[in-house]
Amino acid sequence: MKIIQSIAFAIVLAVPAVTADAQQFRMLSSWDKNYANNPVILNPFMQGVEAASKGRMKFTVSGPETVPPFEQLEPLASGAFDFLFTAGSYHFGTTPILSVMGALEGDLASVRASGILEEADKYYKKFGVKILALPITPNGGYHIMLKQPVGPSGDLQGRKIRGTPVYASVITMLGGAMTVLPPAEIYTSLEKGVVDGAAWPVNGALSFRWNEVAKYLLRPAFGVETAPILVNLNTWNRLSEEDRAIIQQEARKVEDLFFRDAVRMWREEETALLAQGVSLTFMGDAQKSKLQDAWSSGMWTLAAEKQRNDVEALRQFARSKKVAR
Repeated sequence: MKIIQSIAFAIVLAVPAVTADAQQFRMLSSWDKNYANNPVILNPFMQGVEAASKGRMKFTVSGPETVPPFEQLEPLASGAFDFLFTAGSYHFGTTPILSVMGALEGDLASVRASGILEEADKYYKKFGVKILALPITPNGGYHIMLKQPVGPSGDLQGRKIRGTPVYASVITMLGGAMTVLPPAEIYTSLEKGVVDGAAWPVNGALSFRWNEVAKYLLRPAFGVETAPILVNLNTWNRLSEEDRAIIQQEARKVEDLFFRDAVRMWREEETALLAQGVSLTFMGDAQKSKLQDAWSSGMWTLAAEKQRNDVEALRQFARSKKVAR
C-alpha cells in the first residue's frame, strides 16, 4: 500500500494540476494500450473531450504498469489520478456495487431510464469518486476460453479457471475451481498449466494472443459486459458547468458506441479466432439451462455477502424498474 501511495504522490508532483485554462487530466486504465475495447470507449472518449473543448482539456494515460488493476480505486479517490477506466470487479474488495451492473437486464435505453446509474453513483461518492460513464453491452458479453474441450459431462469439473469474483457463480455451476489472476498473468498461466481456462469478455482474447495457449471457446456466452469510467469527485467539482457538460456528452457517446457495436465486435473476434485454429466447445444442456440464473442471481448474492444492505436495496430498486430479476 505504501508503495502505491508513493507512486501516486510522485505522479501528482510530476503532472501539472488542473487549471481553468489548460486542463491536463491524469487517466488511469486497468488495461494496456492493446485492450480490445479501447477503440470504442477510452480513445473516443478522450479524443471527443479534447475536440469538443478545442484542445483545452487533454489526457495523459497510465496503465496497469503504474498501478495494478486491483489496486486502482484508492489512488483515484486520493486524487493521484483524475479518471479511471476499469471494471467493477477489479475493486470488488472495496465495494461490489459496480460489479452487479453486469447482472442488469434490458437495453441501454431502459437501463439509462431506470436511474440505476444515479443510484450506484450515490455509493461511489462515499469514496470520493463519481461514476461518469457506464458502457454496457447486450447479453452475451463474457465467455471462458479453455485449453481442452468440454467432455461428455458437459461441465468443467476438476478444472482451474482464471476469473474475478463476478465469474464465481458460473465457474462453480460448471464444476470448476476459480483462480483469481490479473490480466497480465493470464497468458503465462494458461501456457504453463497453472489454469485450464480463463473467463474474460468475448472481445479481447485475440489482442492478448491467448488463442495461442487456449484453443477452445466455451459457448454459450453470458452476461452484460460493463466497462465504467470513473472520475475523482474533487476533480469533477472543480470543473465549470461548461466543461462538465462536454465531458458528460462524450461519456454518453461512448456508451452509445459500445452498446451499438458490441455484437459486431464479438462476431468479428470469434471469426478471427476460428480462422486461426480455435474451435467452439459447448456446455451440456443441463448447464445451459442454469447459466443465466447462475450469472445473475449468483452475482447479486455474492455482492450481498460483501455489502448486504446496500446491495439488497439496489437490487430492489433495479427490480422495481424492471432491469433486474
